[in-house]
Amino acid sequence: MKVARSWLTLGVVPGLLLALIALPFALYWNELPNPMATHWDLGGTPNGSMPPLVLLLLLAALYIAVYWAITRVLARTPYEGPSFIAGLFGIGGLLAAISWSSIQVNREEASWETATGFGLLEILLTVGIALGLGAIGWALAGGRSIERTPPAAAVPTLDLDRPSAAVWSSRGNGLILQVVGAVLILIGLATWGWSTLILIALGVVVLVFAEVRVTVAQRGVVVSLGWLGVPSWTVPMDVIERAEVEQVNPMAYGGWGYRLRPGVRAIVTRGGESLRLVRAEKADLVLTVDDAATGAGVINSMLGVGSAT
Repeated sequence: MKVARSWLTLGVVPGLLLALIALPFALYWNELPNPMATHWDLGGTPNGSMPPLVLLLLLAALYIAVYWAITRVLARTPYEGPSFIAGLFGIGGLLAAISWSSIQVNREEASWETATGFGLLEILLTVGIALGLGAIGWALAGGRSIERTPPAAAVPTLDLDRPSAAVWSSRGNGLILQVVGAVLILIGLATWGWSTLILIALGVVVLVFAEVRVTVAQRGVVVSLGWLGVPSWTVPMDVIERAEVEQVNPMAYGGWGYRLRPGVRAIVTRGGESLRLVRAEKADLVLTVDDAATGAGVINSMLGVGSAT
């Protein structure tokens, strides 16, 4: 990341976003009830409150903590700048939108119980702001123009009597994603508001990417996600040049889940051994499954790549 661009993305913009989080409190402090409404049920009725100062400190502290964590990680993996800057901008936009929305619905109310509620439109707008700022952060940090040297990978082979008849299957489970998905769903059920729908949806998506299953057969490599194996798709053998084994560090791919990088697509459920499919005229596909060396050997034997050792 260039120095000037780093100064902008890690200095100016985060500072402005932090100021935007605090600005509505400064402008309308005297118009707020104390405590103020901070949570609503599905019907738009307030069912939770806290003092304005506590909410301000909570939002600001959360963003500062995210900023500190991202700058620490970027010091070790600078080539992942676009992913982390996008997250920094997106989270800042989300917290700023929450700050302004919370102030507006509490202004000039005699008590937090009478504060108006959030509708689905306001929630969608808040999410849209976060996604928009995330996209801006990705672009400012270099986006797809960032290149990095692919990690060294092993190309194993197996000596099979009938390669075309071979079948191999394995899976990879991500404990971190399973915990995060379950927590999101539980929080959604516990809070029970408009946010419930979003939290449960996010939790389900996270759980889908918490498990990847790979089956190798003559017709191709079948990739399935989640406990139910949905979605599922097949990578035909005729588009695969070879299979490799790669040791994956999730942070080298920008985290867990479905990751897009120049020249590679990855489904990262956990760190460690993974199967890498090198495809003709397409991005490589990295799949974090157990016993990847055997799977790669079966694929290479089918393709006639290399010789057994």
